[in-house]
Amino acid sequence: MRVIEVSVQPVGDRRDTAQQAPFGSGAIGPGAESSEHHLGSRLRDTLAARHAMQAAHQEDVRQVEADAMHAARKAGSKQAMIQLTSLLDDSWTMIRRLQYSSDGIGQILVGTHGVVAMTSLYLDATVHCHGDKLHAEKYDHHDGHSLGEIHLADQTGRSPSAQLNQAANELEKSLKSSGIKISVLRVVLFNHPRSRVEESRRPTAQIFASPYDLARWLRELPKILDRGQRKTIEELISGHKHQAPHEPHDH
Repeated sequence: MRVIEVSVQPVGDRRDTAQQAPFGSGAIGPGAESSEHHLGSRLRDTLAARHAMQAAHQEDVRQVEADAMHAARKAGSKQAMIQLTSLLDDSWTMIRRLQYSSDGIGQILVGTHGVVAMTSLYLDATVHCHGDKLHAEKYDHHDGHSLGEIHLADQTGRSPSAQLNQAANELEKSLKSSGIKISVLRVVLFNHPRSRVEESRRPTAQIFASPYDLARWLRELPKILDRGQRKTIEELISGHKHQAPHEPHDH
């Protein structure tokens, strides 16, 4: 398998643009100083402070979860490259994004068997899939006790498969506008050595917990693209022409 690195600037960066009014700002009329000491006012101030602390705590938790998912995607992408390089032949190319955006595609595979949009997550977890919802749980490997849920959804509530499907739909449209009508396959790969998929009901993307199972599935797909078509698709997706290395002739 060949690898193409594509530098992509992150999109949708969230910056805190909320402007907070100075505490206690606003017009103060006659007698306001005495009203500030009213019991009701103090209670409201106490409740407001408590709500602010709770909101800040929830934001901290969301940030920790977002950081953990970013790390899982980054490690998952690296492991997917290492693992699949040894499992797939030179008829496959992986296009990697060096920086993640909100589109949900970590890697794109282009090969004789088609185009695959893929998200890879390096998570020590047991995954359950129900349609477009993914639920992951971490267990103690000594006694099997649950250590709690790993939140996979982004800040808008989209699961990895939902993010991936949205992005893959856009990729299909982009290829179609360039004259290439092809269904983009979708894969979510959990590639930690202890990743497991325990339940999968009506998944909207192919879910794998082993790069070996993924490679086997890819090899069993029908061949639909010749070398010229693959090269064209690679150039369209990566945004630049490249000199393809020697590959085995298609039969």
